Amino acid sequence: MTQAALRLMEIELPLWKLRRIAYDEGEWHCAMSRQRELPEWLDQAVEARHSSLTLAILGAYIETIGQIEASREPSRPSVPQASAQQYEPLYCENFA
Repeated sequence: MTQAALRLMEIELPLWKLRRIAYDEGEWHCAMSRQRELPEWLDQAVEARHSSLTLAILGAYIETIGQIEASREPSRPSVPQASAQQYEPLYCENFA
């Protein structure tokens, strides 16, 4: 399962790499980064932790996807939707 999670990250996030996997006090800590060559204190890594290694890796994957989605600009400007209460249907028919 862990190999599948690592492969998923390779396929879906090719620009992101695992920065750190560590086991501490019963939990796995997983950090992902786009710039592994930077010192850790300068990098903005995405981190997750769990008692299962596979779930820690998948948690970091999910957090990374969330960060990517949050940083994206909308592809088109949003237009406020008009409330349906502003318009009333009007039946107009001329039988003349």
